[in-house]
Amino acid sequence: MLLHPTRVLIATGGLIAASTVALPYVTGYGTVLFQVIALGAWAIVASTASSVFADMHHPVVWSVALVLNLLLFLIPASAVWLAARQRWPLGCSAALLAWYALYVSSLFWLFPATDGP
Repeated sequence: MLLHPTRVLIATGGLIAASTVALPYVTGYGTVLFQVIALGAWAIVASTASSVFADMHHPVVWSVALVLNLLLFLIPASAVWLAARQRWPLGCSAALLAWYALYVSSLFWLFPATDGP
């Protein structure tokens, strides 16, 4: 089967991880999901080390953003995959692809954050 649910989950997870590379290039305030990931990663690094460290070490913040981005995507995706991979493999694959499309759209285009952080 070409759209095996496990392959779809791994592929979409890889694409989400790759999308993290584009996050530093988002201009303006971005979207609500972007702010949750970017500012959440900054807050995690700042609470672990210090806010000065988080301000000066951007690669560390974006590495935490990668993990946070994957977690926010994979928690619901894994729930769908666990529930439907054996009974409805094609439906599971379609649901995972739909979740991927919604997540990426929410990360870059849907729900713009117009009021700032």
